[in-house]
Amino acid sequence: MDLIALLSQESVIEKEQKKRHKFVPDLPELEGEATRAPKIKEHLFFENKDIYISKHNRYAAYPEHSHQFLELNYIVKGECHQIINGVPYLLKEGDILLMDTGSEHSIEALGKDDLLLNILFNNKSISINWLMNMNHNDSILYKILLTNNPLDTNAANFILFRNEQNEHIKQIINNMADEYFFPKVFSGKIISSYLPILLYELARSLPHEYSETFSKKDPFYEVLQLIDAEFTTLTLDAASKRLNFNKNYLSNMIKKRSGQTFTELLNEKRLLKANLLIESTEIPILTILTEVGFSNKTYFYTCYKNRFHCLPSEVRKK
Repeated sequence: MDLIALLSQESVIEKEQKKRHKFVPDLPELEGEATRAPKIKEHLFFENKDIYISKHNRYAAYPEHSHQFLELNYIVKGECHQIINGVPYLLKEGDILLMDTGSEHSIEALGKDDLLLNILFNNKSISINWLMNMNHNDSILYKILLTNNPLDTNAANFILFRNEQNEHIKQIINNMADEYFFPKVFSGKIISSYLPILLYELARSLPHEYSETFSKKDPFYEVLQLIDAEFTTLTLDAASKRLNFNKNYLSNMIKKRSGQTFTELLNEKRLLKANLLIESTEIPILTILTEVGFSNKTYFYTCYKNRFHCLPSEVRKK
């Protein structure tokens, strides 16, 4: 039996919901006259597990609720209508919905051919911001996206990955689900090994989702891209000529939008890149500082100490 065949089998609750045409509570918080959007507690799912995977029961609408942990919904087959933070969304086969702590959602009744997997993460420190910080730690554009998020963070505590954007993530989820529902020797270890890979793939996909909120013709976006791509040699003069903007206008716009000067952003990019190389390679520090665009050793060490509160040699010792 494959995964879809297994998930297509009707559970006890599904049979009851199909018979009664109404929701049958599967959790204590959802029984009786529950308060609006009750919080689902983690102790109901995790017993020495890093993740909990379950099939969403079909044939009845699931009431509005929230979680105390990161939740991932994966549409294995068919489609799913959800209301997330008061806004309706249609999820189709292959789509992935990632919801942060406190995100509220309800799920309309799934039909016979609609299959939805719920994946819950035990570690409460894992969040969308945590995932975002895992990736592109040397990117100025990404840092600006994090610190000047143009989205309303109260309303946008979820991310929707459409089918065509997440082939690697879907394959990992399918592999994890196979090990979860068809356990074999070492299945638990394999699932635990897949988990960080899943998180890294999610983290790698998040910048694309958030960068879509910028207009690609926004000169601020363009100058951040230039800094990321050409930080070793870029100057304000060169950037203004490339973007066809007056140098003073561009300088003032950067300061207004980021709170930093062009030079400060450029140095930040160089320091982030230098720190990444110091932490992950054995390249000599003097070689690194010239490779990232610093010409003065003393200036580099001063900037590095101010930024990371230690010297490069101390990072290497750690």
